[in-house]
Amino acid sequence: MPYFVHQSTVYFYSEIKNIDIINLNEPVYLGFGAEVKVDDLYRLHSKFLPLGKIGGKPSWLNPKQLPKSTDLLCKVCEKPMCFLMQVCANGGENDPPHAFHRTIFLFVCRNPACSRLNDASNLKAFRCQLPRTNDFYSFDGPMNPDFGDAPDPRAITDGPGLCQICGCAAAKKCGKCQVARYCSQAHQVVDWPTHKLECAQAATDGFIAEKLQNPRNAFVFKEFEVGIDQEYMPANLFDGISDDEDDDDEEEGNQEDETEEEKKARMKEFEKFVKENRDKNADMTKEDLDAATAEQPKDLDFDKFNRLVNLNPEQIVRYKRHGLPLRATGRSELPEVVEPCENCGAPRRFEMQLMPHLLSLIDVDAIGQSIDWASVYIYTCSASCQITDNGYAQEFVFKQDFV
Repeated sequence: MPYFVHQSTVYFYSEIKNIDIINLNEPVYLGFGAEVKVDDLYRLHSKFLPLGKIGGKPSWLNPKQLPKSTDLLCKVCEKPMCFLMQVCANGGENDPPHAFHRTIFLFVCRNPACSRLNDASNLKAFRCQLPRTNDFYSFDGPMNPDFGDAPDPRAITDGPGLCQICGCAAAKKCGKCQVARYCSQAHQVVDWPTHKLECAQAATDGFIAEKLQNPRNAFVFKEFEVGIDQEYMPANLFDGISDDEDDDDEEEGNQEDETEEEKKARMKEFEKFVKENRDKNADMTKEDLDAATAEQPKDLDFDKFNRLVNLNPEQIVRYKRHGLPLRATGRSELPEVVEPCENCGAPRRFEMQLMPHLLSLIDVDAIGQSIDWASVYIYTCSASCQITDNGYAQEFVFKQDFV
């Protein structure tokens, strides 16, 4: 059975199904990225129902009714988005029968210019669900990857073609071999330097064998397995957090004890200030800059965020369905109103959030213009409503940045 592993914690598929993750009294579950050997990448295929994966191509829960290619275009540049990650998010007995299997899929635009301050237009989330009895998986659970990459007896033969580059629904074909499929002309162009070397052989064989490499190609992110663990925090974690100005001197004296996350956030704030004031304040001294940045009021939410993150600095996901999100900063607001589900009209509630360390795993945490976030919040239909043809329903995403 597939499972998440982080440190000494192991959750098997059957055990995950019995975890009540909707109860507000339940703890927060943390997700961590785990390296996967190239020879073991098959373990993340759909037929094994991976409980979570980062990068590569999507392991679609429903491999037949996929999002349209137009649904996966960036709202900013209108180009195809890249698969970011997916999380198996079952609620056990709390979910309706049609949502026995339930997975959240996340996509992001690869273009750094589309990553705008406190704007999630470059991100999308989709929810997919299946009943326990379905055409794709056994009633008793998925196949066991420990037995190797065995053929799937339930593999569909009439599903949509998948893009050679991104693994999403593809309506276009290579005009020469009629084998390679693409979701867009842009991805056909990306693949051509590789495909031109295999096009003739593909026409003869009728298929293209995927190369064992990670990442799969230059467009997708490197693949990781996602492991989960429960968050534990000491009762005195938030002791000493105060907005009292008298504490300033003591905090300045403790800058040497700053965590890497705190230093990174402070540096981003400093670089933003310098960039905005470069022309009109070219002669500012370091003392002038220090005085200017010191005028910022205390950010108590940021302090709390960092204390929690520092308990598990490699966390990439915080999951607490129908719980409360962890604010990354008090200098930008979380949404006061979240749009209800377009499918059924039920209110959407918080389910999970992406953390800054995920940016490091997908190797986009460069200084300067880059894909960036302090945290990304995903709100989903509180009713886990049934989706037409058990397909994919888009959900609400909000992005908060350090400003």
